[in-house]
Amino acid sequence: MQTIKPDYFKIIKRSLLILCILCLSYCLWWLVAPAHLEQLDDDKYVGKTLLIYPTAGRFKLKEDWYFGKRKGDSWFTTQPPKPDPNTPPKLYRIMGYYKEVYHGSAIVFAGSGLTKYLVEPVVGKIDRRLFTFYVDTCEEQTNLIDPDTGIKIDLVCD
Repeated sequence: MQTIKPDYFKIIKRSLLILCILCLSYCLWWLVAPAHLEQLDDDKYVGKTLLIYPTAGRFKLKEDWYFGKRKGDSWFTTQPPKPDPNTPPKLYRIMGYYKEVYHGSAIVFAGSGLTKYLVEPVVGKIDRRLFTFYVDTCEEQTNLIDPDTGIKIDLVCD
């Protein structure tokens, strides 16, 4: 009777190949790893109302992908095309403070990540999340009240 000896050299060779492929996959994942959205503790702007004039910019659909992204997530941009300046300004409430945390090679190019604010319109419902990071460039107001809703306006972006 003849015994069959396993070919240890082939097993080691295959194991090293699998290990090498896993290491390369991890390196590639690290280089192109997508960001994730992390909610931060509220700061001095959360809960305040924000009046945005159309001349300040518009909300644009965010097309890149990140962990935690929802369909329709949009961000505020000052890039053209801007909305019609005759459109009335809109009132928003700042609902949360977030940071888009980058990983991998994106840290080298973009740093640790952008902080942004989640805003919702005061009047009406929307089916997407709106983010802006221009809140600190808006003018703070002390005694401005929206005539239609009677709500105190804390910040104005124009």
